[in-house]
Amino acid sequence: MLLIVILIQLVAIVGITAGLGQTQICRFVCPDSVGGSPLQEEILNPNGAVNVCDWFGNGLALRFASFDSAGNVIPGSASSNNQFTTRAGEHCTQVTEGWTWANNQVCINDTVSSRILERDTIVQLSNNSPEACTAACDALGFTFAGTEFGSECHCGVGLTTGTANIPHTQCNMACTGNSSETCGAGDHMEAFQGPNPPRAAQLPAGWSAFADAPCARDSAARMFVDTFIAGPLLAATNTPAACVDLCIQNGFDKAGVEGGDECYCGTEFRSAPELIDQGECNQPCQGAPGIFCGGNFAIQLYLTS
Repeated sequence: MLLIVILIQLVAIVGITAGLGQTQICRFVCPDSVGGSPLQEEILNPNGAVNVCDWFGNGLALRFASFDSAGNVIPGSASSNNQFTTRAGEHCTQVTEGWTWANNQVCINDTVSSRILERDTIVQLSNNSPEACTAACDALGFTFAGTEFGSECHCGVGLTTGTANIPHTQCNMACTGNSSETCGAGDHMEAFQGPNPPRAAQLPAGWSAFADAPCARDSAARMFVDTFIAGPLLAATNTPAACVDLCIQNGFDKAGVEGGDECYCGTEFRSAPELIDQGECNQPCQGAPGIFCGGNFAIQLYLTS
């Protein structure tokens, strides 16, 4: 199924990476080559083991082996012509703190006609790298990120079905922002997953959603008796976390986001909130399009616990 791709132009990455640290992630992979034969097939187990490594080509006979989650060759798994390969290889990269490999894989097939990230969103970065891409997706409220073709950064909210993992050696294009790291290749993506819920939706201590699905009907009279209209103060930066924070600063104990860019604060409901289908709260937040901020007279409510 074709997924809509939204193009977002980021002028600078500095603002959205502020306060986020970086970390190195590594996982065991097949050695790139053995005895002059290149890696041709690789199956990585999500538990960290390497289930299948096949090396062949250059007129040389097939070699194979498997490795456990500690990187050691599994006894009896290596071909007779491959007895000296006792350790798995290791692939490492830098990402934003809280992010790691998606499904503990390194390289996954991706095409324009069949994207592997749900709600695939392209973020244009002049300095693309795993750390820059995961930072951008994190700031925009997405829980998945992927680098591809050296210069492409993709954000999403999950993996689609039918993902096909391929040898890590095929994700071999240098990142435009860090030539010492790889950022996928043509139709090949290095995918990552981050905090869920994303930081833009994480509420401060003592606050919670009004309900498991906190979408309620609003009206022109507004939800709160003492409504404080905070949307204009946030505008393009509106998210549930930002709205709640602004309401706290102004002394309110209830908050709501609506219409993508609206934020309301109050202390007293005009009447008991009428919960509606969560699907009506379907407008992407102006400050983080990976998450939703209500809809048309549909408000997502938050309050002190």
